[in-house]
Amino acid sequence: MIGFYNYSVIVTYLGVALSVTGMALACSGRYEFAILCLALAGACDTFDGKIARAMKNRTREMEIFGVQIDSLCDMVCFGVTPAVIAYHMGLNSAWGIAIEIIFVLCGAIRLAFFNVLEELKHMEPQKNEKKYYRGLPITTITIIFPITYLFHPLVSHEIFTVILALMLLIVAFLYIFDFKIKKPGNGAITVMMIFVAIVMLRVLNII
Repeated sequence: MIGFYNYSVIVTYLGVALSVTGMALACSGRYEFAILCLALAGACDTFDGKIARAMKNRTREMEIFGVQIDSLCDMVCFGVTPAVIAYHMGLNSAWGIAIEIIFVLCGAIRLAFFNVLEELKHMEPQKNEKKYYRGLPITTITIIFPITYLFHPLVSHEIFTVILALMLLIVAFLYIFDFKIKKPGNGAITVMMIFVAIVMLRVLNII
């Protein structure tokens, strides 16, 4: 079979499975669990790169495949899935669909640009470049969406759809706006994951 199926990419594939499950749950109106799947897919993305880099004897072909499959899966997980969830949460008018198209398109542009930077990094290594993200990382939606959902029970449906639409537009713009964000270290990643876990417990009405 073509492709690779070792543990260096299995977590990436798991993220896609969670995202497709999340879309199915959104179609059934189970939004809290759909957003949970989105957050879990984000957790998978946090670790898949670390797992791949820790793998011994990884060939150049496997490295290139890892970059490409990660971006393709990110498009499903953090581009299409949030748009589908937003659509079923009420952003399904003509202008709502237009916003979702913009969001998905900006996500695709950002991921394609990331792939270009990765290719250039291998051709002309730049010591400082890898310490920063250019533009908002697409996985950031796994933090922003759950926080946005906390407004759902607090405001009317009409107001919430406006909040949701503004969130998608702002995030879409930040995906393609050229600015630098320092890559978080392990400590910062741990803090973010704890924060997302607390937000998800609130989304699920556990706390």
